[in-house]
Amino acid sequence: MSYRITLAEIESSLRKAARACGLDWGVAEEAGKAARWLAAFNLPGPETTLRHLQNLCGQDYRNFIPDCDLVPWQASGGILCPIITGAALADRSAIMLEGSAIKLGPTAYPLLLAATLGQAARYHRTVFTTCWAGVRVNCFANGLTIAGNNDSLLLPEAPNVCCCREELSEPEQLPATLAYEIDREIYDEIDRLAFQTYAPATEHSRAGAGAGLTDND
Repeated sequence: MSYRITLAEIESSLRKAARACGLDWGVAEEAGKAARWLAAFNLPGPETTLRHLQNLCGQDYRNFIPDCDLVPWQASGGILCPIITGAALADRSAIMLEGSAIKLGPTAYPLLLAATLGQAARYHRTVFTTCWAGVRVNCFANGLTIAGNNDSLLLPEAPNVCCCREELSEPEQLPATLAYEIDREIYDEIDRLAFQTYAPATEHSRAGAGAGLTDND
């Protein structure tokens, strides 16, 4: 059974789910934005983000932060987190704007990386392309196009990834939506994770709920 969810709900739920899996709030916000950006173009952003977060749960996510001084970028844990790496790429977008490509080592769910880079493309009003395993995701200021081997689009891990700026003509029209159809079981898994960010009630918090004893009227 499917469930229709708004893009705002996707961003909020995945942000909380990412925080529940141990990511800092800033990185968790990037996770929510990436899921929303992909869902807006009917790509499985929520599902892919959930799978990645489930793999991160219980681990120190700092092991998946890129060492940007290496070529290609590498993580001490052996695989790059696409959300953290995408944020690092956005911070260093000037390198790509100047015409240089950035190469990455093994990267989890590179589609999420493309989503984060897509938001940088919107900010700079340019085209950033992410390539892996024969697939190219071209991110424009108002959306994306996909070329090459679509079978590699949802790979859980790519051995190498290349990100660069491209001189491409923007498509006349790119598909977008304000809501997304998601499998109810997947939505429930996301919701269960997101719920973990709520602090449990304590005697102190319950004592402070409701009206006070002083009438100020």
